[in-house]
Order: sequence, then structure tokens, then C-alpha cells
Amino acid sequence: MSQYQLRVYTLCSPEALAAYENIWSKHILGLAKHRITTHGVWTEPAAHGSKAAPQLYALVSYKDTDDVQERLLAYLSSAEFHADMEGFDMSQIVGVVESVLTPTPDSPLR
Repeated sequence: MSQYQLRVYTLCSPEALAAYENIWSKHILGLAKHRITTHGVWTEPAAHGSKAAPQLYALVSYKDTDDVQERLLAYLSSAEFHADMEGFDMSQIVGVVESVLTPTPDSPLR
């Protein structure tokens, strides 16, 4: 059984969300090289006139025997990650929430 993680990134603006969405399309290949599988990436733009910030959601998984933090840190220190992030101001990410998800016995993603 795999270990799943939902990653939620809060961005400072719609422009930052669009830029980070493009970066995530590059992350998918780099993550795979570090044994992290991307199952989906979604965006939630801020509603017009809302004070809510735009968000990007990514569902990823790790092998059940892998240490999640070790795999993630290996990717974050990789040349692939640094190349993907080149030119992006990290201060545009105003929050990151990581949730480990446990699939139910009947879940198609197990």
C-alpha cells in the first residue's frame, strides 16, 4: 500500500497561482525520479471580490517502505527542483499544508 500526501499551497495572487501551476507541471517528472508519484494537481482560484487566497492542491504518493520526509528532502535539494523553481519568488507561496492520507479499504488508490 502506498503512502498518500495532500499538499496545499496558498499563493499570494492569481498571477502567482498561474506561475506555480506551470512550475508544478515541471515538478511531476523530477518528483518521479525521487520515487514520488503525482496523482493529480488542482487549482482553486480566489473568487472575485473574495479575501480568500488562491490555492494549488497536489496529491502525491510514496512507496509504503519510504520515509516521506527523506524522499521529500531529497527532491527539494535536487538539481531538478532548483531548475524548476528558477525565477520564481518563493515569497509568493504564503502557506503550505501537508496532510498524510490513509486510504480506506475500498479506496481505488491503495
